[in-house]
Amino acid sequence: MFPFNEQNAKKQAFVENARAEREQREQQRIKQKQEQKLSQSAIVIQKTFRKHLKKKQIFENLRNLWDIDSGFSIDNDNSNENSSNPLEILLLTKLLFAFFNPKRDNARFSHLCRLILSTTSQNSSNKGDQPSKIVFPFHFLLFNENYGKFTFNLMKKILWQCVERIIGYANENNTKTLYLTGTEIRLMIYFLDPKFYIIKGNLPNSNSISTLLSQNLAAFHNFLLQKGFYMLIGSGMFLRVDSILNLKSRAMKVKQLSKDDEKKLNSTNLWISACLRCCLFLLDLNSGGSNLQTFTEQHYSEKNKLIMFIIHIMSVPCLLSSLDDNWLDMLKKSNIPLKIIEIMHNDDSLSQILNGLTGNNAIFLMGNIVELMLRSDLISLSISETQSNSSTQQFLNFIEIINSLLQYCQSLVSSKQLNMHYQYHPIFKWYSGKNDSKIPNSYFNLVIAQLECLWQRSFILKAFNHVLSFKSVVKDQSGLLKSRRKNSFNDKKVSLVSRKVTIDAIETKVVCRLYLSILKLLDGQNKNITMNLTYFPDLIPCLWKFLMRLGPKGNMEIFLSDSVIKDPEKEPFISILALFCICCNIWLTTKDDEELYDKQIPFSIENDIIPMSVFFNKFCFALLSHSSLEGCPPTIFESARKVLFQLHLKDSRRSFSREENIWLLIKDPKKSLPKSLKDLFKNKKSSSSSNSKDQMGMSFLERIQENDPISIKILNLLPHTIPFETRLDIFRDYLKKSIPNYSEATGIMIKVRRAHVLDDGYKQLGGVIDAKIKGRIHVKFINETGALEDGVDQGGPFKEFITQLIAEAFDPSYGLFAVTKNSLLYPNHQNTTTKIALYSFLGKMIARAIQEGILVDVQFARFFLSKMTGRAVFLEDLIGLDDELLKNIMIVKKYEGNIEDLGLYFAIDEEVNGKVISKDIMGGSRVTDDNKIQYSYYLADYKLNQQAKEQTRAFINGFQSMIPENWLRMFSPPELQHVLSGEDADWEVSDLRKYTVYHGGYFDQHISIRHFWSILEDMNLKDKSAFLKFVTSCSKPPLGGFKYLQPPFTIQMISDDSDSNQPRSRLVVRSLLSSIGHSKSALKGRLPMSSTCFNLLKLPSYSQKSVIKEKLKYAINSNTGFELA
Repeated sequence: MFPFNEQNAKKQAFVENARAEREQREQQRIKQKQEQKLSQSAIVIQKTFRKHLKKKQIFENLRNLWDIDSGFSIDNDNSNENSSNPLEILLLTKLLFAFFNPKRDNARFSHLCRLILSTTSQNSSNKGDQPSKIVFPFHFLLFNENYGKFTFNLMKKILWQCVERIIGYANENNTKTLYLTGTEIRLMIYFLDPKFYIIKGNLPNSNSISTLLSQNLAAFHNFLLQKGFYMLIGSGMFLRVDSILNLKSRAMKVKQLSKDDEKKLNSTNLWISACLRCCLFLLDLNSGGSNLQTFTEQHYSEKNKLIMFIIHIMSVPCLLSSLDDNWLDMLKKSNIPLKIIEIMHNDDSLSQILNGLTGNNAIFLMGNIVELMLRSDLISLSISETQSNSSTQQFLNFIEIINSLLQYCQSLVSSKQLNMHYQYHPIFKWYSGKNDSKIPNSYFNLVIAQLECLWQRSFILKAFNHVLSFKSVVKDQSGLLKSRRKNSFNDKKVSLVSRKVTIDAIETKVVCRLYLSILKLLDGQNKNITMNLTYFPDLIPCLWKFLMRLGPKGNMEIFLSDSVIKDPEKEPFISILALFCICCNIWLTTKDDEELYDKQIPFSIENDIIPMSVFFNKFCFALLSHSSLEGCPPTIFESARKVLFQLHLKDSRRSFSREENIWLLIKDPKKSLPKSLKDLFKNKKSSSSSNSKDQMGMSFLERIQENDPISIKILNLLPHTIPFETRLDIFRDYLKKSIPNYSEATGIMIKVRRAHVLDDGYKQLGGVIDAKIKGRIHVKFINETGALEDGVDQGGPFKEFITQLIAEAFDPSYGLFAVTKNSLLYPNHQNTTTKIALYSFLGKMIARAIQEGILVDVQFARFFLSKMTGRAVFLEDLIGLDDELLKNIMIVKKYEGNIEDLGLYFAIDEEVNGKVISKDIMGGSRVTDDNKIQYSYYLADYKLNQQAKEQTRAFINGFQSMIPENWLRMFSPPELQHVLSGEDADWEVSDLRKYTVYHGGYFDQHISIRHFWSILEDMNLKDKSAFLKFVTSCSKPPLGGFKYLQPPFTIQMISDDSDSNQPRSRLVVRSLLSSIGHSKSALKGRLPMSSTCFNLLKLPSYSQKSVIKEKLKYAINSNTGFELA
């Protein structure tokens, strides 16, 4: 840094002054430049403005001149028509377009249209005896040599201005009032109507003039199409349709529309009719006797015009719903319905149409086409009608068109929100197409109403007419088959019938694909669609009989072939089976035992139900066996499995299968697979070829242990094909592996008062995480004095704790669970005071008992067991739960009169806090013959699924948090009950003896032990059950035998001296006190005692067999107490 001095300071000041002056000069230069630029801009603006004023003045002068020459007055709607001379009008037209501004000159243009129209009405009639004069309308100037080309160009301008005028608003400055009527729309009709281009009267060279006029008309059509005529008319129709729908909606709310609204409604309908006529003029090339086809450019052929009409006019939202039958007659007269079917059935044309649509356009086009065909009587059929071959083909073509539109929409839809599908759609849920915010949501409700005819009775009858008539075909064919050997002529008849079945199958395939596409896309309508199909008279049984006849061999073998199993989507007729599965699943849920087993209507057990069960069992097994290792099974699998499970559950509740092995496909899982099953596995990928070779000889159980993915899928999804004992072994193995290996130090210690087991257990374990509950739980009991009871906890106290807790919680008097008339338990819906979390805790305790192999004496209702295994519940589950409700449902289902006479509504009565209240279901609507099946379904659903929904959900969530649902699905509801509480069957004493442990001096051949086993062998089932109850706290043996009893059954020797000075527990005193009042012989010596927590029998060493028998029977039947070791 320079040292400070006077010279340096002066230099610094000089530099700063120079910099400041330089900056000042730069700022002045910039300012001068800006001022110069502003000045130039002002000059340009002034010049432009002067030009604008001059041009404006010129235009005003031209307007005034035009007004004078044409007789137009801005203040008078009925201006004078000074001139009807076409040539003068031509000059006025040129002058008007020289200054035309839509915001100012629409009225002048309307006057011009009036002048042009006046040339079409003058001198057209005879006056007296004068000969008729040749009419020369304005457009006849087209063949004038001097003015033809000039007239042609001006007429194009006039036409396009008419189009732009009529689609907008009555006043360009007012966007509330739509243009509905005027001379513009009349003129456009006149210029486009081919019949006005025909020469009337005698005129030289009339043929050449007609040809010239036709050429010009074709050119006008092409000009409009090129400019986007259909697109603009479509946008105008959208506004008018919206107005009509609003007026109709208002009419429904009030008794009568006002006069202004009535006038507006009529005018709007007339506008749409007029515009529709213009649209049809461009399509109907031969109307009016004018052959325009010759002069139509290839680019705008009839096909291309119709495609544009479909894209822009037929896709106007709810267009058909807003118009009357007069409008429809215009379309039918031009044969539009059949033309639409014909052109859209062409792949190339359909592709062009789809490329011009968005997702919304496609759904609205679909709705309009469906309503058009319905109102044209092309897609409905009454019971008394028959359909011709031509109408059948048209109908099938229509279905394929709708199916293509559905598939196009499906490509834009997702059930989940994804990067591509981020918009929420009122119909499609998550949507990737273009979404027009101008379309109100009410339009989507209307388009659903348009599509509803596809699942109404008249349409279903026409769609499945050949299937519904199949009964007679089957009867005739069976008769032919019986006499087939007698006459070779019958072979030809059978062949003809089989050929007809194949043709009908092709038609049915198309129909079934339609319904499958609708069900996939319109998720909100699934219930209505499936219910209408399911309960259409005779449809389900006829469809099954039809399926049974497909293929060269019939009996559903076509669907079990290798090609179908490996790739079912390639089978043409798989859609028929898929739709049958969806409907049959619903049909089976609502069929009661009387219909299915007793009356056997419409299905016979022997001829239909059993073959159906066998087929679906094999079909699902084969599909699953051929599925990919990591991917999901084919789409058809899940719907087929639902039918299979319905049939299996009905058979497990009330058997219809005569053979026990109808369901078992893997009959001995411990042996090597039979060849029929090996073939299903040999194409699967494995880690190496040597491993694959070894696996061929492996049993199914070994495959499970090796975590073979296909075997595990079969176990999880088709468990009934595997013996119950095998599934039970696998289940126990799963449970053993799932228990965490906690050390003694990490276990949970709880202290429980004997009189408050449930309360203390819930308080100490209710908030513990699931992983800890699965681990070691140490239990210390507190006696009445408040002292901890002695004893070494080796698992026995925990068993006693959980046994007593479950006994207390599931006692109906406690109020948590209610009972059926058969004493079966289910959550009590009236228990609103108990915490829902307590139900979750009890679910965990039941699961923990299963994990420990502790059998609990709790019998659940079948519907509740179904829910625990993740299965649906059905009408039959009401048996025993609410027989009165079931009886009433059956009355409603089978009521033959008019159900409305009963005055029923969608409501159910139930008792709450001592009062009977009525609850609405499905809106409380009235029950009719059409919805009585739904009514029955909803009543059963409310009772079984909704009434105790919260309590049931909490219990099952707790239960499945300990044992995963996919493990529980291995068992049917009755099988799960066996897992919980053992089997209701006699058991072998030898099996118990085989796994018994002895203490205190006893051994298997001890004289007292031999007497004991001999006595036990002679007991009846009642006494044997009482004995098990006495020593294990459960009257049933463990599943799979006593080797699964934990802890193992133990017999301990104790002295038979009643005066023994050995210390006894409180419970022993109870046992002795309970004997007061009984025989003296029973009091001599000690009674046998038990410790159920250890499965321990304390048996005195009696010397005589008779004494052992007497005291043992007395002990097990007098509810003697228990003792802790």
